[in-house]
Amino acid sequence: MEKEKTFDCLCIKSIDYKENDKLVTLYAFGEGKIAATLKGVKKSKAKLKFAGALLCFAKYYLTGRNGYYSVIGCDLVDNFYGIWTDIDKYYAALCCLEILDKVADDREIGDKLAALTLEFLNEICYKNTNIFLSFATYLSKTTQLLGYRMAPVCVNCGEDKNLSFSLLYGALVCKDCKEYNAISLNEQSVHLIKILQQNNDLKNLPENVQFKDEDVISVIRCFFEIIGKNLAKKFKTFEEYNLFYNKNIIYNKIT
Repeated sequence: MEKEKTFDCLCIKSIDYKENDKLVTLYAFGEGKIAATLKGVKKSKAKLKFAGALLCFAKYYLTGRNGYYSVIGCDLVDNFYGIWTDIDKYYAALCCLEILDKVADDREIGDKLAALTLEFLNEICYKNTNIFLSFATYLSKTTQLLGYRMAPVCVNCGEDKNLSFSLLYGALVCKDCKEYNAISLNEQSVHLIKILQQNNDLKNLPENVQFKDEDVISVIRCFFEIIGKNLAKKFKTFEEYNLFYNKNIIYNKIT
C-alpha cells in the first residue's frame, strides 16, 4: 500500500508531461530533491495548477514509493508573484533555483541553501531592495556555504591592488599575474567583493558608498564562476543572464 508523505517544498523545476500532466522537481526540507507527477494540472479548471509552477513554496502531499511520487494535495504558502512580473527579479530567481537543483544532492548543504534561497526570494519579492546587490549577496553567501571564501589579495603574490578575477584559479589576481581572459574589475567591484566576503552582507554599508549596476554584475559573474568551478558544473540559466545584462550594459554605454 502506498504511504502518503508530507513535505514543505519549493518547486525548482517544472516540465510538461503527456497531454495534461506536469513533472516537477521539488526541494523538500529534510528530505532533499524529489521528482513528482502532477496529473491533470494543465486542464483549465485544475485545482492544483499552482503546485506545478516554479517558485511555488507549499506543503505538498505526496503518495508513491521507490522514488516515484504523485502530488495529491498542496497547501500554498507563497508563490512569489511579485518576482514573476519583474525581469530582473525573475532572472535572478531562476539562477538560484538552478544552483539549488545542482547542490541538492548534498542534503546537509541543500537544506541550508534552500533556506537561504527562500530568504532571498522573500527579500526581492517584498522589500524595496537593489536586486543586483541582493543577488550578489546571495551568491557570496552561497560560495561560503560551499566552503569557499575569496581572499582580498592576489592569490599568487599577495598584491592587493589592480586586481582582476582569474577564471583559471577562481580567485583574485593582480595585473602581473592575470591570464589573458581574466575578468576585469574596477576598484568598486573589488571593494564590493571584499565587503561581501568579509562581512557577508551590506547592512552596515555607509550611505555615501554607491555601486553601479554594471560593477555589481561583474561581481555576480565572479561568484558564479566560483560556484561552477566548485561544483564542476555549468549553469545554462546564468549563461543567459550574463548574455542579457552584458548586452544591456554595452547598449547603454553606446546610447
